[in-house]
Parts: sequence; C-alpha cells; structure tokens
Amino acid sequence: MKKGIKERHPLKKLKSWFGRIGTLNIVLIIVGVFFVWFNWQMLCIFREQGMIPETYACAVIAATIGECGICGWIRTNKDRKREHQWETEEREEQSGESEEKEESNE
Repeated sequence: MKKGIKERHPLKKLKSWFGRIGTLNIVLIIVGVFFVWFNWQMLCIFREQGMIPETYACAVIAATIGECGICGWIRTNKDRKREHQWETEEREEQSGESEEKEESNE
C-alpha cells in the first residue's frame, strides 16, 4: 500500500454515508421499501387467491402510517427546539448590542 493513502474499511464508509442522510430519513426509506414490498406481496396473494387478508393488511398499513407519524412528530419537535434556540441566541445578541450602545453613550 502507498504511503499517505488511508485504507478505509467498508463499514466506516457505510457509517459515514448513513450519517449524512440522517436517522429519520433512513427509517422513512426503510418504511417506504417495506411498504412497496408488502403491496407487491398482497398483489401476488390476490392474483392467486382472489382476495387478500384484509385484517392483516389494515394492521400493517396502520403500523406503517403510525411509524411515519412518529417520525414526523420527532422531526417537528427537533425543528421547534432549533428555532427556539435560534430565537434565544438572537435575543442574547440584541441585548448584548443594546448594552454596548448604552456604555458608549455614557
């Protein structure tokens, strides 16, 4: 191996890639892939049997929608917390500027 070139382990590359996407987005991607797969399976069962197990299908759909709702709720809370932090920082900056103006006027 040449000097100066780092050998990166494939799992480290994968971990850095997942880190850039974000955990909630990964969960939503997995849920989306699962939902497509599940619908495909239900279509295959319908072709063979002429019907699908509706109770099971409704339960899976409800769980999938519930998971997406929880992800949305988490995201909303994160955004609200970040906005609150920005507002607090802006207030502190404004109060610091007003104190500097008062000191310079004296």
